Amino acid sequence: MKADHEKYFKIIGKNVKRVRTEQGLSQQKLADKCDKVDRSKISDIENAKEDFMLSTLLEICEALSVNVTEITVDKK
Repeated sequence: MKADHEKYFKIIGKNVKRVRTEQGLSQQKLADKCDKVDRSKISDIENAKEDFMLSTLLEICEALSVNVTEITVDKK
């Protein structure tokens, strides 16, 4: 991942974790709701350790029943 994009990955990771925990889901339970995303991928996304495809983000948003904007906007 490019260093200048890292802040965006951190925002997305923070928001995925926030919504997931608000819904009382573990990383594994969220992964189980996704077709092609495993627990380790969710961990990597939440910790901004890995670049990922838009389709992966959309699948996670669908599993969390949130709009992609909810995940991509910084809610300081």
